[in-house]
Amino acid sequence: MTRLLLIDDHPLFCGGFVASCGALRKGFAVTVAETAGEARRTLREQPGFDCILIDILLPDADGLEAMQELARIDPLVPRVVISSRDDRAVRLRAQSLGASGFVSKTAQPAAIMQTLDRILAGEICFEEDAGDETAHDGPLRARQLEVLKLLAEGCANKDIENRLNLAGRTVRAHLTTIFKALGVKGRARAVLEARRQGLIS
Repeated sequence: MTRLLLIDDHPLFCGGFVASCGALRKGFAVTVAETAGEARRTLREQPGFDCILIDILLPDADGLEAMQELARIDPLVPRVVISSRDDRAVRLRAQSLGASGFVSKTAQPAAIMQTLDRILAGEICFEEDAGDETAHDGPLRARQLEVLKLLAEGCANKDIENRLNLAGRTVRAHLTTIFKALGVKGRARAVLEARRQGLIS
C-alpha cells in the first residue's frame, strides 16, 4: 500500500484525485487535509506517508512555506507541489525549496499518476512533460542503485520490497526507470549493463 497525503481545500480536485487513484492505482491510499495545520497534525499522528502533495494556495498558509514546515516533521518523504498555475516560476521556486516534483491540476489523470510513479521511484520531476513516462534519461539515483545491487544478488521483487521496505508498485517503478536509463529490457541485461558501466561490482 502506498500512502499519499493530499493537502488541498478544493473538493472537486480532491474528489477527482481520489477517484483517479481508485481507478488507475489500486494500491494508493489517499488521506486528504484541507489546511496546513491539519496536515501537520496528520503527519505527526499518522507517520509513514510515502508522498505528500500540497497545493500552493491553502486557506491558512502559503503552500510552499507549509511544505518546508512539513519537511521538518518528516524530511525523508518526497513532497510534490500541485497547482492550477502551471508556469516556470512556480516550478523553479518549488524546486529551490526542496520539492521532488510539480503536478499541474490541468494535467490528465493518467499523466499525474505517471509523474507520481516516477517520484515514488526516486526521480525529480519538474520538466514540462512531467507526465510522459518515456521522458526519463537522467542518471540513476541512490535508491535505484540499491535495487540494482539486489538484482545482481538474484533477488526477486518480493525480496527487494522486504529488504528496502518498499511497496510493490514502487519496486516496479524503480525497475522501469532502471531499464530505461540503461537502455535494456530485462533484469539480467540490466545487471550486465550496470556492471559494464561500473555502477555495481
